[in-house]
Amino acid sequence: MWYFTQDERYAKKAREVLLAWASTQTEFSGRESMLDLGDYALQVVGGADILRSTWPGWTEADTAIVKKYFKDVLMPASNPYGDSSYGAANKGALALTALGLMAIYNDDIEALDKVVYQARTLAHIGLRNSNDIGMLGDYLRDQGHSYGQLKSLTMLAEALWSQGIDIYSDFDNRLLAAGEYFARVNELVPTTALPFGTTDRYYLTDVTNRGWNGANGGNIALNQIYDAYVLRKGLQAPFIAQRRLWMPVDGTSFMFLKDSDTSKATPPPVLPIPSTTSITSGFSNADFGGATPASMATYANGKWTVQGAGNDIFWGAQDACHFTYKAITGNAAIIAKVESVQNTNPAAVAGVMMRTSLETGAPRALMAVANNGLAKQSMPKLAVYGGTNYGTKAFNIASSTPSYWVKLERIGNIITGYVSPDGTNWAATDVGRIDAPVPETIYVGLVVASASWGTQNNSTFSNVQITGGDGGAPSVIPAAPAMLLASPGDGAVPLRWQASFGAASYTVKRSAFSGGPTTTIASGVTGSSYTDKSVINGTTYYYTVTATNAAGTSDNSPADSATPQHPMVNLATGGAANDSANNAANARSAFDQNSGTEWFHPGVSGWLQYDLGHTERVQRYTVTSANDRDPRDPKDWQFQGSTDGSTWATLDTQSNQVFATRLKLKTYTIASPGSYRYYRLNITANNGDSTFTDLAEIGLFASKPQ
Repeated sequence: MWYFTQDERYAKKAREVLLAWASTQTEFSGRESMLDLGDYALQVVGGADILRSTWPGWTEADTAIVKKYFKDVLMPASNPYGDSSYGAANKGALALTALGLMAIYNDDIEALDKVVYQARTLAHIGLRNSNDIGMLGDYLRDQGHSYGQLKSLTMLAEALWSQGIDIYSDFDNRLLAAGEYFARVNELVPTTALPFGTTDRYYLTDVTNRGWNGANGGNIALNQIYDAYVLRKGLQAPFIAQRRLWMPVDGTSFMFLKDSDTSKATPPPVLPIPSTTSITSGFSNADFGGATPASMATYANGKWTVQGAGNDIFWGAQDACHFTYKAITGNAAIIAKVESVQNTNPAAVAGVMMRTSLETGAPRALMAVANNGLAKQSMPKLAVYGGTNYGTKAFNIASSTPSYWVKLERIGNIITGYVSPDGTNWAATDVGRIDAPVPETIYVGLVVASASWGTQNNSTFSNVQITGGDGGAPSVIPAAPAMLLASPGDGAVPLRWQASFGAASYTVKRSAFSGGPTTTIASGVTGSSYTDKSVINGTTYYYTVTATNAAGTSDNSPADSATPQHPMVNLATGGAANDSANNAANARSAFDQNSGTEWFHPGVSGWLQYDLGHTERVQRYTVTSANDRDPRDPKDWQFQGSTDGSTWATLDTQSNQVFATRLKLKTYTIASPGSYRYYRLNITANNGDSTFTDLAEIGLFASKPQ
């Protein structure tokens, strides 16, 4: 309030509040203290920074008091479990945001560098807690937590941008993909989810409340993402742009509305994520815990067959298994598809393992598939807390998938375990750490246990890749990309797809109608996104993608379609509103471009009109339902135009309209638009309420000048 009003009373009161806390509070405790701190870091740290930067009454002594408070009280509470032991998904993202903002205020470069590193590497909370099409770890949990994770990561990215650090560009503009996916599913565009999750839970299907309008539709994060990618980088965000047409402008989100942004930032250095190649030889073998009879591992025709015994490797400190391994120094990873677990014991397992030594009982990390259809996991020392995966260390995997992929990755002292149905859609479901002294060399390989003494488990692995492998496995035709998403841009259709394991490049194909013959519009695409700019606005296009490597080309991905549109501008600004009750103040609420307000009309019918003050050719209009009761939504109406406010021409007629959610925007195209000064929505019936009719917003749209 001080910043916007320049009234010093606000600055003095804000200083008084900040210094009272900073001088008094000595501890901020609680199992989930990072939730409060992450939610309000913007206000607390932002307020302190505004005072320091803009108010002459703020002193260096004040800054010192607040810095000490942040360092001694709030920063430890942002991550009470220490170092990299963050809660999953939204919890960890909240912690990173609080730590990052306070590190910036405190000029603590070491702490800020750690936050940047962790936001880019920790796959259970940061940018890597996502897949190629933009799903974040909590996206299948519920929309509130989905948005919370998106908002935190975006807030952190924006704070870092102000320091000249661009993490928006990481992973093929991953935050743009995450924002577009969130906007798409909540605009109720049909979207089939891929299995995904976190260290809290692995989700097989999307059962969330799509069409969510909590947190005013996500206006804070989505406006920031729009600013970052559309205004700064010149990219398109069609579904965010669509959602912005109705999102309310409130006392917080208005600060993130921009007309332009020419600021610059630089991407940080390339991440130390270990690469992998196939391995056909060079593994050694070891048995632990008295596993008998003798074990062995063989390679043939692209597959490893590992035969071994061992009673258990997951229960307590037991360590009885067969290990086929390679010693690797530094960062390392191993990937394998478990094709079969051949043992009658339902607890028999096959998977991947990392060990700090070859001594029985040494700290180890495991990701495995059990004979009973569960994924199982174990870490040397947990770096996360909470959730189903944490509690049981086992979870269901997609029953429709006959075999599953597992992965372990070591970066520094952090080991992350992953599962995937396809070898690219990796969900980080377990994270651990190796405490000091951290060995330079660890042992990485395939593991089997038969879960019974004297009986062997004869399991098969394909697509085995490891850091420092020999690359000798034959190429296998990649599977089709599991998902393709097309977006309705302006003179363009942005496409994203889930990558295919082993693909060298992709071919994008387009058709004029669903199921029709396709034309290749791009080949040799090496990433998992492409923007089709050879389109005509108003025309619907249908797309598929194939993956290619030396062995051949995959089948088509699932298809998706989009109809690019030139953006229109809402003309309902600067004019005069009225309604059938001659209540201009009430009517203005329908034309204030803020769906947080509403036109609340005493009656089951009535009209709303807008005087532009000059003639315009409105081509499209929108109606947004109020955040009230469904029966009060308009159902039947005529949309009319007039040059004099007396004689009306009916431009469009609608009946039996239903709004699926609150604050739902519906768009209607005028078949034969004309130039009129006055426009009116004449409502003849609502959806059943006997007393009131209401709506949040009416938009009057015309083509934006080229």
